[in-house]
Amino acid sequence: MRSAVTYRADIDGLRAVAVLSVLVFHVAPSALPGGFLGVDIFFVISGYLISLILLREQADGRFRFGAFYARRIRRLFPALIAVLIATLAFGAFALFADEYERLARHAYYAIAFVLNFRLMQEAGYFDVVSSAKPLLHLWSLSVEEQFYLVWPVVLLGARRFRVDAGIVIVALAVVSLAFGAHLAARSADALYYHPLARGWELLIGAGVAWWHARRGGALPAVLEPRTPRNMLSVAGLLLIAWGLFTFDEHALYPSPGMIGPLSGVAALIASGHGATVNRALAAKPLVLVGLISYPLYLWHWPLLSFVRIAESGQPAGWLLWAAALLSVLLAWGTHAWIERPIRHGWARGRVVPVLIVAMLGLVLASRVVVDSGGLPDRKAVRYARDAEAQMIREPRQDNACLALFSGTDAPVYCRQHHPGERMIALVGDSHAHVLFPGVSELAASKGYGTLLLANSGCPPFDGAVTGRNAAERSACARSIDVILSALERDRRLVAVVLASRGPQYLDGKGFGPVEANYNYPPIAERGGDGLQAQASPSQAFTRGLQGTIGRLANKGLRVAYFLQVPELGVPARDCLSRPLTFTRVREGCAVSYEVYRARMVDYRNLVEDIRAVGRSLIVIDAERVFCSNDWCSGLRNAELIYADDNHLSVAGSRIVAPFVLEALGL
Repeated sequence: MRSAVTYRADIDGLRAVAVLSVLVFHVAPSALPGGFLGVDIFFVISGYLISLILLREQADGRFRFGAFYARRIRRLFPALIAVLIATLAFGAFALFADEYERLARHAYYAIAFVLNFRLMQEAGYFDVVSSAKPLLHLWSLSVEEQFYLVWPVVLLGARRFRVDAGIVIVALAVVSLAFGAHLAARSADALYYHPLARGWELLIGAGVAWWHARRGGALPAVLEPRTPRNMLSVAGLLLIAWGLFTFDEHALYPSPGMIGPLSGVAALIASGHGATVNRALAAKPLVLVGLISYPLYLWHWPLLSFVRIAESGQPAGWLLWAAALLSVLLAWGTHAWIERPIRHGWARGRVVPVLIVAMLGLVLASRVVVDSGGLPDRKAVRYARDAEAQMIREPRQDNACLALFSGTDAPVYCRQHHPGERMIALVGDSHAHVLFPGVSELAASKGYGTLLLANSGCPPFDGAVTGRNAAERSACARSIDVILSALERDRRLVAVVLASRGPQYLDGKGFGPVEANYNYPPIAERGGDGLQAQASPSQAFTRGLQGTIGRLANKGLRVAYFLQVPELGVPARDCLSRPLTFTRVREGCAVSYEVYRARMVDYRNLVEDIRAVGRSLIVIDAERVFCSNDWCSGLRNAELIYADDNHLSVAGSRIVAPFVLEALGL
């Protein structure tokens, strides 16, 4: 970059602010609640530097696609290759098979710079906690590379058709913001990772670059005196600080509210290296951190992730800070011994093919791991193969059930086993789905078939809805109507078992480290707009469950409700001894009975009140399967009975199945 753009030490200092903000946030979020904005600061800086190079080279007729992408490869590939090799190698000793398969799959997509799209597909109710994905942070690198792929073509097109680049930048930024608003209302999971929802951040930097290239300097003549520049730089710093200390990770992100702090980044860049704040940013310690900011960003997250995985999501603070310090040391070594020799050494013109071949080798290695299912025969995890089989979820749908519905009306979970004249229906959310294997087997042995109709995070409570926006609430409402109508039509049914999660619907809070970032609001009563604010979550839950019970009882069906099983708060695999830990081995999948009951008390009281009022509801409580003395555990007689932190395994469903059939009198 120094060859195309006059080097500015203050921008390296700004990089240091960005990467240190991210690092502190990932180690201790409460210390810098808006530290995640460091990634967005990087986007603005990248948009500025790349656009300035492109605008100047295209204006001088020196731009060549081959040379541009060769520079990108020399800049990005060396450190990325080192981190991917180290992460995959360490994962072979530290991760269970399914974890290692996911790591390799993420590496595969990261190498192709499309990891953000893969993460969009994974996002949702059953997505694993972010700290369990050591390569999660590479989504931002994918977004940047997608921008670099398209942006040179856009600028060349604007030049060819004589359209001012400034107009193009403003127009595309507006489109990007509008698209982000569209996603926020319809697909909150996609919003975070989508390149079109992030484009406006890079375009802010591009706008400063356009002004810089057009004027030959950073600012118009009216701001040439030092005082206006100093004031602008101070304002920029204040805007950034405001975002870093007041923004919250649970807020909608990205959002138009980020325009403030990101405008502050633009103001600092535009102020020029001689402005007050910029001179401070050019201080040698900050510049040194800025020079290693890229490898530091690459190294820090895998190290923190492995620490959290090894410690069941609850590592000691000193371990996290030790990992952060190690990431700094590795970043400096990577910069000194890998990046600089490759980027500035005598053979830099011949190193691009070597880097491409190395990346292709990593693609092949990643595919081997993925296709093998995470190398389950590795010595490090061979002992856990049988237990890991319990963590595989049953299929969601089968053709026998789908045939009962037209088009795309079938619920997410739709299965039918041993259909006949007498059927039991399992209805609810994903907790009904995990009951299906054991209940359907036992019911078949008694001459009954089993029908599963359920949806993720949307229990079929008549008149109630869940969802983070109007689109999700509308989809939930429709799915409830579809399921209840199907139950009312089906004359084979003799009984219905409702099963759902409880406390989470009442307070919108997850349980334990694995659900620290749970972001679904509580259940609500359905109104004209899909939401009725005056009803509390408890009222919505009660009225909705009563409504469903009433509709089913009117059809002469026996109705039972299966109380939620204890939540572990950690992944089910933490019931096993992990392949690698950093502190003493401890049991990771037992929750104290006192904590469990405190979490469940309001929910269980609501269900008991509903039973007492209607007296037609059968309540199934399998608590004694999971809890004894002072603890509730994910193991029973050394057998894993959970598939994850709150859903039963197949073995678990078989253990509770007799409770279900006995309660129904079958």
